[in-house]
Amino acid sequence: MVMAPETRKNSSMSCEEFGTLVATNPQALLSFYVDHSKMSLGRLRQGLINLTQNPLDNLPSLKRETDEVAFDLVSLSPGTDYLQNPDLEMLFHHCSFVSIWMNLAYLAATDIGFMEMPEEVKASKNVLISFIGKLLNGLTPEFRRLQLDPVEFAALKAISVWKMSILGDNETARVLSGEQYLGVAKSLNEYHQTKNLQDFEKAGRLADITSLMAQISALYQEMITVYTTLNIDDCYRGDFC
Repeated sequence: MVMAPETRKNSSMSCEEFGTLVATNPQALLSFYVDHSKMSLGRLRQGLINLTQNPLDNLPSLKRETDEVAFDLVSLSPGTDYLQNPDLEMLFHHCSFVSIWMNLAYLAATDIGFMEMPEEVKASKNVLISFIGKLLNGLTPEFRRLQLDPVEFAALKAISVWKMSILGDNETARVLSGEQYLGVAKSLNEYHQTKNLQDFEKAGRLADITSLMAQISALYQEMITVYTTLNIDDCYRGDFC
């Protein structure tokens, strides 16, 4: 079970370092996202592998299970208690996207048990099949190229959750999104300092990872179109939807 990160206990800690809405330190924040990412990959792995074999039939059940994972991520992420329902609903869409589609792309790049889509499935003229093909032929090679480890992948998912599209037109959402990004980026940069990398590699690693955001954001927008076309309800019947 993934727990929310511990909130700060020392009121003298600087807001610049720990934020005003994200009431935890950057290391605990990234650790939370790493734990949740590992949990989601383990829980959803078989469903994601099965998805590529028969996407249209397998997506509904996988989506229901993924919705629970995404809802937990929304509920446990530091600072989300400051958000209103429209922002929480948008955040849920982001969390659902990373839990299904970014996890799928990562498994395709790293899991020896991953199976390619059968040729007869690839030949289908369906928007879902086309979308999965773009994901596996576009994002998966980037994951392979960068050789993202579990910490880096979790950080990328966290950044995507908060930055893949604008949450809402209000100051609270903007501040929280910024603090989440800065906290994760700071902790990831510190993590890279502990790795056996050349100095120039350490300096450029974060930029290489965040450079994927444009591609991820485009895939997210395409996912919205696919869901609309197929009448897929991207909504969790929880407290905010």
